[in-house]
Amino acid sequence: MRLPNILRQLPPVIAERMFYRYYNQRQHLYPEWFRRARLRLSPALEMQDLVPGDVISGQIALGGFYEYDLSRRIQKHSKHGGLFVDVGANIGYFTLIWLAGNPSNRAIAVEASAANQNRIETNISANGFTNRCSLITKAAGHREQKVAFDPGPEEQTGWGGICVDSRSDTSDHIDMIRLDSMIQEKVAVLKIDVEGADTWVIKGCENLFRSQLVDIIFFEQNTQRMSSLGIRNGEAQEFLTSFGFKCELISDEEWMARRK
Repeated sequence: MRLPNILRQLPPVIAERMFYRYYNQRQHLYPEWFRRARLRLSPALEMQDLVPGDVISGQIALGGFYEYDLSRRIQKHSKHGGLFVDVGANIGYFTLIWLAGNPSNRAIAVEASAANQNRIETNISANGFTNRCSLITKAAGHREQKVAFDPGPEEQTGWGGICVDSRSDTSDHIDMIRLDSMIQEKVAVLKIDVEGADTWVIKGCENLFRSQLVDIIFFEQNTQRMSSLGIRNGEAQEFLTSFGFKCELISDEEWMARRK
């Protein structure tokens, strides 16, 4: 069957709509595109070990990008250099974009899923960034403790997350850490996407915020998952505002915070 080259030639907004309307359910027809995929914003980068059937992998393999607006914002900030902390790094897509933006850039990828940890290491190594990126194989949150973590369906790399019901047959118990116990240096951009627990990650950065060590934050507010964790909508924004950040909604669930 003819490969969907058209997605890589269409404007990102149209390509994304076409992916969900037609190609998402047909990913299995194009296995060769999942072995190696060039990125639209950084053509020198190549991602490997993508997962056919996965929403994130599918968009990268067939279209060359994922969450294009956020990708462009992160790429723009990457030109200025510095440290990028990618919480919920998934398979390393945003980390790679950051590292490609400036030869002095560094990154810390935080990923709780064991399967994704292996994929991050593969992609960081394949693109020659091993010396500029470190991986934290724990969950980030507001406390130092063990938590129940459900990795989600095997074919979906981005659906795993902390869960309240530790009796679930699919959940594991993993370590949760506060970022301010692991990082004590300037962070140019902090990106968070942890399926509802973003507010906890933000609260675990309190000492970094007090020391004004974080410049820009991108985070999500998945209200359905937040509700299951007992996290109130708007809690993260209130907390950030108390430390001098201005919060702006940039898409349906995506927020950006920067110092006033």
